[in-house]
Amino acid sequence: MLKEILQEIRSKLSPKFFLSWLSLTAVLISFAVYRSRSYELRDSLDFFTFTIGSILPILFPIVSVLVLTISFAADIHHRFLTYTRMRRPIIETLNINFWANLVLTFIFFFCLIISLFIFAYYIEPLLGIANFNPAGYGLTTDNIAEDTYMRHTFTQFLRYGTLTYGIVYALWVGLNAGLFAAIGFVLVLLLRNRYLALSLPFVIYVVGIFTLSALGAEIYRPSYTIFPFDRIQSPIWTALIPFTILSVIVAGSLIYIKRNITKLGNLT
Repeated sequence: MLKEILQEIRSKLSPKFFLSWLSLTAVLISFAVYRSRSYELRDSLDFFTFTIGSILPILFPIVSVLVLTISFAADIHHRFLTYTRMRRPIIETLNINFWANLVLTFIFFFCLIISLFIFAYYIEPLLGIANFNPAGYGLTTDNIAEDTYMRHTFTQFLRYGTLTYGIVYALWVGLNAGLFAAIGFVLVLLLRNRYLALSLPFVIYVVGIFTLSALGAEIYRPSYTIFPFDRIQSPIWTALIPFTILSVIVAGSLIYIKRNITKLGNLT
């Protein structure tokens, strides 16, 4: 089945996919460049989080679903999957689509974050766009590195190198994007109303934010565990808790779908 998954991934790597990634990257960078003129930042880490922390936390669950899950929902709606039964079992087709969807959404967000990271750390210093004033934050050349290690969740990895942090954080965002795409995928299979199914990941994301904030568990908010820039640094394990819970729910849903494949109205 790996061969079929790779073929599906290659077939979905269309100009539209790359144009969407490029457009979102350009929008985030342009908006950050425009806003940065009104702020004094500490360093490249500040500019990196400044680039990510404005629009992306709001758009995250929406874009995660739009990358590919929405096209899968269209295939379900037009009964495309039911016509593949002659070529392969329907459960195999679902597995291929699920993993291709997850992998491509991961790739989309990994490339997005790593592009923003490269711009913030390697391109912006050459252009001199941002207004850096570390002294205004009480930082000097002697203590600014130590400050970055303790600034946000995942910046602990800066101790092992700037690029290490960029790659690890891009991997983390990509994994979460793939997870939200997977949530949308299973909901499309379980619910007859595809618009409701595609909007529920965003609802889960927003309700999770407000509910956990009301319960005094802000460090477990999905917006904070994925984009941890609005609070002091938390241990990395705290970010893994909501990710693990949602992963278990998705896994349980997939098991249910596999066992009840003949009863799902969307596939009959």
